[in-house]
Amino acid sequence: MQLPAPESGQILVKTTESVMTITLNRPDKLNALTGAMYRDLVDLLALAEEHDDVGAVLIEGQGKSFCAGNDLGDFLAAGNAGANATEGGAAPFIRAVSRFEKPLVVAVQGNAVGVGVTMLLHADIVVAADDAKFITPFVDLGAVPEAGSSKLLPAWLGYQRAARMLLAGEPLGAEEALQCGLVAKVVGRSELEGAARAYAVALAAKPRRAMRESKRLMRQAPEMALHDLIDHDLALFAELLRGDEAKAILAAKLGKK
Repeated sequence: MQLPAPESGQILVKTTESVMTITLNRPDKLNALTGAMYRDLVDLLALAEEHDDVGAVLIEGQGKSFCAGNDLGDFLAAGNAGANATEGGAAPFIRAVSRFEKPLVVAVQGNAVGVGVTMLLHADIVVAADDAKFITPFVDLGAVPEAGSSKLLPAWLGYQRAARMLLAGEPLGAEEALQCGLVAKVVGRSELEGAARAYAVALAAKPRRAMRESKRLMRQAPEMALHDLIDHDLALFAELLRGDEAKAILAAKLGKK
């Protein structure tokens, strides 16, 4: 697979062991995302979705912090031009990451701010360093929560804890994020890259259609009545069991016995 040259010059990308690793590489600005960086991210997620040799995506950030959110200069410029600030920048990325069908792992160190937090709500595994802080200062910027965070954060964290983040703008530390389910694992800073990559490699190695359909079921389940979900997952279970993927796996396991 030929990887495109990122437009921004501030995104690094490589694919090894069926994992596309996307690195935010603007450490002098704490990886604040510009319009060009958002476009690169959208293009790379689309590329990963299209290619069978990519089984999972890992997003990480260079430097002391994962992501400082949207570049404030871009917001101001869009507002002064009378444009919709999010439609020109974050919106396509938010839509892309929320609809991404393959496994998505994110490694977070230092500060994750704004969209640096809300993108995590659409990841499958988030690994945080023990110095990570999660900050959503939307109200303080005269804006509102985005990326579905006004629904997802109260559902995951409870209303009071979500209000501390979304309304009061209080940071959430790594250990509390682990306790409330915002992240899957907390490790030392030196272990972060290896721990996140281990998850990405493991997910990429699993049966592709089973992984994609399982992720879709998990995302659809909260919106479905339980009986409808049971009927749906039983039908899908039977369909996949008849498929070549499951047949090959079961035949190999029986052969070993």
